[in-house]
Formats: sequence, structure tokens, C-alpha cells
Amino acid sequence: MGPELSAAFQLIGQQRTDAARAGLEQHLRQHPDDGPAEFLLGLTYHREKRYALARPHFEAAADMEPGYHPTHHFLGWCLYYLGDMTRARAAFEDHLALMPDEGDSIFAIGLIDLDEDRLDDAETRFRRAIELQASNPRRVKDVAKAHARLADVHIRRDELGAARSELQVATEMWPQHYTAFYKLSRVLNRLGDTEAAAEAFRQYRYWEAQAETPRGVPERPDGPGP
Repeated sequence: MGPELSAAFQLIGQQRTDAARAGLEQHLRQHPDDGPAEFLLGLTYHREKRYALARPHFEAAADMEPGYHPTHHFLGWCLYYLGDMTRARAAFEDHLALMPDEGDSIFAIGLIDLDEDRLDDAETRFRRAIELQASNPRRVKDVAKAHARLADVHIRRDELGAARSELQVATEMWPQHYTAFYKLSRVLNRLGDTEAAAEAFRQYRYWEAQAETPRGVPERPDGPGP
């Protein structure tokens, strides 16, 4: 990624998406076949959660430079948020063909499996996502999310003790994951531990109030998705 595109990526990370978009559009007028630039243009919309506008840029970038792996990853998330699970799965699989150990794409396919009630497949993918990312301190939030989603699998199977364990791990790793505290409070109530449930709900309300701005871009161009 050259200096012009690196500058645009930094602007996106600073939430200055309009400025980044203006520079990228100018760049693409001179270099219309630049796949990474087209990807970043899509990322400006993705960061704004305007997924329908991001999609054609990601798709064009994937056609221009299919070996540029971040495009497939973010196209997958874009399609996921647009509700196109079939194509989202295909995009994440394209990403994994290039980056087979990317835990966030494996996690994403696990979410699709969970949406489709393929619980065994979802469990396998969430466990694999944890395994691949557990030793990376930059992926603590991602690992916590995978534990919380593994708890969802257990909840659907009515395995409440296992769900409680996964949610406790998730909230210990990343207390800001307030939805995990909410799920934990419900599980604890069902298990009859009302005192612990009340404390988990208190933590949920506290961290919800402290919630940080949701992730929209990676920390680096090849980093994990939202």
C-alpha cells in the first residue's frame, strides 16, 4: 500500500471518511484499476455502516485484484450486515483460501452457521477461532466474542452450565462486552442463582453506559473485521 493509500486508511481510522473518500476518488480517476484503492473507497462507506454503498466497491475491488485478501474479508462482513448469508459465507471462504488461519473470518462463518441453526458447525468454528487468536493480545475482544457466541450454542442446546462458564470467561477477558453480561444474567436466573444474576445485570447496565464506539475498521489494513 503506497503513501497515498496509507494516508487514506489513516483518515478512515480517524473517522474522517469524507476526506478519505475525496482523495480516493481523485486517485481512482487517475488509476481506475487500483484494487486496494477501490477497497478503501468501499471501506469509507463500511465505516459509516452504509453497507449497500460499500458493497459495489468491495465487489469491484475483488474483481480487480482477487489476491488482495482484506477485500474478501470486509465484503463478507458487508454482505452479512445486508443479510445475504450465502454470499457472505462465500466471501469469507474466499478470504480463508488466502489467509487460512484468520480467526475472525472463521468466527464470521460460525455466526452464519449459528443463524442457520447448524450448531455443531458453529461450535467447531468458534472453538477454532478461539484457538487461533488466544495467544494474540490484540485479539482479546475477538476471543471474548467467540466465547460469548459459544455460549449461545450451549443456550440453544439448554446446556446452561456450559453457557455460564463461557460467558464468565468472556466477561472476565473483556468486561466491556456488556451483552455477554446480559446473557450471563439471564442464564444465572435460569439456574436459580438470583444474587449472581443481579450482579451480572448491574455489570451489564454499567458497561452499556460506558460503551465505546463500535469497531468499523481494523487497526491495520489486514486486521480483523467488525
